[in-house]
Amino acid sequence: MSDDDPNKRQHSRIPVSLQVSYLSKGDLQKDLVTNLSPGGLFVRTSKPLEIGTDVDLEVLIAHEETPIHVRGKVVWLRPSPGQQAGMGIQFTGVMGPLLLEMVQAARGG
Repeated sequence: MSDDDPNKRQHSRIPVSLQVSYLSKGDLQKDLVTNLSPGGLFVRTSKPLEIGTDVDLEVLIAHEETPIHVRGKVVWLRPSPGQQAGMGIQFTGVMGPLLLEMVQAARGG
């Protein structure tokens, strides 16, 4: 399943470039968050987790020393070689909206 159709989106997304780390099958993965919305984020990765997987993310915002801990669930995958491969993650914890606010504040908006 893919969520590339903007008509299916519940929230508008903002483009970002944030370092993210998380565990995948016991290994620490380091990838990039490329967009963010009040409901979730997209992680660019060549090794996406399975749909339905709960994941704990550590997202690093520019000019912050401590990463933000965000919980989510993989809700869609983009394996297509014609676009950025990765996974869409829906926030399940309370920190998701705070992450968005912090990114917007860091951008001055």
